[in-house]
Amino acid sequence: MADNKQIIELYTQLAQQPEKDFGWDKGLENAKAHGYDTSWFEQLPSEIWQYCAAVGNPFKDAVIHRGDTVVDLGCGAGVDLLVAALLTGNKGRAIGVDITPKMVEKARYHAALAGFSQVEVLESSFDDLEIEDESVDVVLSNGAINLTSCKQSVFTEIYRILKPEGRLYFADMIDISIKSEDVCGESKENSCCASSADDWANCVAGTLSKQELIEIISEAGFRDVVCTGETHYTTADTTLGATFKATKIPKENLRKAHWDMMFSTRDITKVLWHELSPKRSLTLIEDLTESKDDAIIDVGCGASLLVDELLRAGFTNLTLLDNSQKALDIVDERLPEADVTYLCQDILTLDKPNGFKLWHDRAAFHFLLDQADQEQYFKVLMKSLQKGGKAIINTFHPQGPTECAGLDIKAYDEEMLKKLLPEGLKLLNYIEFNHITPKNTEQAYSCFILEKTTK
Repeated sequence: MADNKQIIELYTQLAQQPEKDFGWDKGLENAKAHGYDTSWFEQLPSEIWQYCAAVGNPFKDAVIHRGDTVVDLGCGAGVDLLVAALLTGNKGRAIGVDITPKMVEKARYHAALAGFSQVEVLESSFDDLEIEDESVDVVLSNGAINLTSCKQSVFTEIYRILKPEGRLYFADMIDISIKSEDVCGESKENSCCASSADDWANCVAGTLSKQELIEIISEAGFRDVVCTGETHYTTADTTLGATFKATKIPKENLRKAHWDMMFSTRDITKVLWHELSPKRSLTLIEDLTESKDDAIIDVGCGASLLVDELLRAGFTNLTLLDNSQKALDIVDERLPEADVTYLCQDILTLDKPNGFKLWHDRAAFHFLLDQADQEQYFKVLMKSLQKGGKAIINTFHPQGPTECAGLDIKAYDEEMLKKLLPEGLKLLNYIEFNHITPKNTEQAYSCFILEKTTK
């Protein structure tokens, strides 16, 4: 595990003694060797370049526009941070993050020396940033992510702060050893049992192979993850500098890809969420509607049999929404003559003002883990319902499963959901029940009946 104390001690020394030989390249010559633009040497204060311990040049592939917001993870004394400030201009923002207090102090000093008012420096770990969701255009890093022990958490946090289609560019040390396992018999990702704290601080123990890094970044929700080259930089016989780039996949695209895969590869009659009979939902819908012509939307319908039962019961104005076209195709193939409206889109993007008298959600809301997504869900619901319209929302109960279909979920009871309801949505009823799965096991559910009380 990474020793933050040892890392802070080492980089405090660098902040205070940039001329000291630490056993790895640094300074202006290091920046030149990595191909940093020579105009930057003239535009930025000369003293900052003695702190350049870059393992590569993340700017060689970077697309940074004027006015962008850029975050530099592990900004150190601010070399890359100030380059980013040059590129984004005074109408943009350049935010540096570092765990070493002396480096934070030094980066702030250098920003002031350069006359940059658009620069902010935060003292923080990389996996818990005080930066708003989807507020950043570009994330940079240079030789710092390998110092963290849980890289999955770091890339998950990077994903959170980046805007949809946001860009990631970083340089870091990679493991180039032939063996994929160390002497402890564990993968490089999880081991370091024989490594000293110095190995972490000097970018040896925390390194992963090129492919391991690419897989972790991809799993965090990025596409076009590419190692764009290797550098001359090394900290041991088994390490080498390399540069990477990636683009954030919007969450709605991730959700679509996941559910398309599920409905393409699974027998839908055997998955745990399948209902052999949607009688509970059918009964609620019949009780909450006034006419068979009432406009009803089934949100996150999947390949449920509910639509079959609604048609059989005489309902005539049905809309099925799911982000998986494969799921909707299954229903369409099953009911080729049905007069039903199909909407293949993410629920958070629905725009049907006053379009529905009843909203039914059997199990979609509990997949929204971010507060911003939860708030957007209720904004869409409020906009979509007619005044006096009702909503049925089912979620897992806190005593039920913690994941479904390979995804984490957020479970709710009555008090938990009440805290999320915006003004204009009233909770009419709360019901707890058990869903019996195709394997004859039970899952604890919560059912919420809501009413829209405002226009």
